[in-house]
Formats: sequence, C-alpha cells, structure tokens
Amino acid sequence: MSDPLRGFDPKATYDAASTDYEDASRDFWQYMSDRTVELAAPRPGETVLDVACGNGPGLLAASQAVGPAGRVIGVDFATQMLEIAEERARAAGADNVELRTGDMTALDIQPGSVDVVLCVLGVFFVDDMPGVLRSFWSLLRPGGRMAITVLGERFFDPMIDIFIDAVHAERPGFDIVQPWRRIGDAATFRALAEEAGLAGGTLREDTDTLTLKDGDDWWRIVIGSGLRRTAEALGDDTAAKVRARCVEGMQERGIRDVELTSQYLLARHS
Repeated sequence: MSDPLRGFDPKATYDAASTDYEDASRDFWQYMSDRTVELAAPRPGETVLDVACGNGPGLLAASQAVGPAGRVIGVDFATQMLEIAEERARAAGADNVELRTGDMTALDIQPGSVDVVLCVLGVFFVDDMPGVLRSFWSLLRPGGRMAITVLGERFFDPMIDIFIDAVHAERPGFDIVQPWRRIGDAATFRALAEEAGLAGGTLREDTDTLTLKDGDDWWRIVIGSGLRRTAEALGDDTAAKVRARCVEGMQERGIRDVELTSQYLLARHS
C-alpha cells in the first residue's frame, strides 16, 4: 500500500516552523480558524476542544465565545507551537483556555464530555482520517457540533506551480509531499465525511484571494507552512536557488495575488 504522507513528519516540520508559522498564519490563513469557530458557534458556558490547535487563533476566538463560564481545551503535539499559543492566551487574559501536549489519534478526553470539536488544517496528517473523525465525534455531548477545516484544490495558485517548477529545475524528480492534497477536492472531502459516518453534515467551500507584496511574502508562506519540509530537504544552497527562481517567476508573470481554497465540514450531534 502506498504511503500518502511519504515520511512527512508534521511534528518536526511545525515545531521547526513555529515562529515562521505564527508570522505567515497571521497574514495568510488565520482567517480559516475564525471561520471555523463561527461555523461551530460555541455558546456561553460550553466546552470546546480544539484539536491540532497550533499557535492558537481558534482558541482565542472560542474563548471569547464561551465566556468565563466556558472552557476551551487546545491539543497539539508540536510543543513549540503550544508555547506560542500559551503566550497568546496569557496576553489575551484567556483564563478559560487549557493547553495540552497530545496526539489527535490518542486524545485523553472523556467521550461525551465536550460541546464543540474544532480541527483546522490537521486531519490530512493522519493515516486513518475516517477513524480520527469518528473518534472526534464520540467526544461530543448530544447537541454538540464538530467543525473540520481542510484546504481545497487551489493552494496559493499560481505560485505553487512556480515553486514546484523551481524545485524540479534544481532537483529533477524531487518528491514534493503535500499531505493537504489528500482531500483537496470537494468530492473527496465529502466521501471522507460519509465514510466517517457524517453523511448528514454540511459542506462549504470558499476561495480567497490573498495579496503578496513581493517575493519575500511568498517565501514566508513556504517556510511557515508544510512546504518548509521541501525547503529544508533541499538544503540551504538549493533552497536559495529555488527562492530566486520563485521571485523571478513572480516578477515575469506580474503576480501580486494568489488564491487559496478552504473547505469546511459541520456535523451536528443529535
């Protein structure tokens, strides 16, 4: 059986990228966390579990929604990302946020104990995606909601194609692993929901246009996202050449905007 992740280590990748991820996320994809929280609509006094919470944007939005009588639990296995999330929660005075180091496939959470489960840009790193969604579902109380967000088919287009071409120009045949492509189209995401037993869930897809000021903005995305794995594997010298090719391609084509698609699944517990 082929390995769709092909050795991609999300913990190592995102621990290494933690500071760069914080910077790039704020400008280029943090809005997905805000939308996911809005979709799940946590209410005052509820308990929210944010799985693969990363540097914490969803935690803070959920914290405000549930108020002081509520509780927000954030889980991630990238400890340096959690350190940033802890700093953000402390700075925001979010006393109702609790952070835990953990693996989303082995959560130490009592079944039927939470009202909302959030997972933003996390499930595609798991071998058994239907299984992990079923495990999330088991944690919900009656009336609870689960909101899952993944990326769509358009991933920073057209810069991703320029990046791939640049990598292959420097290293022909190099394997660029993009785990988020595993469920990048709506039909595959819907099939995943159905396999997990969430056929009654609602799906939504958004495509956003994001502005890049210059080539440095593009490289912030590379080193602050899962593409960092490719840049690091190439080595500093080759990565620098790839970066230069990306800048050149961006200038030649006059690229100032990129498109990023996101998909949202909302399932309600009866």
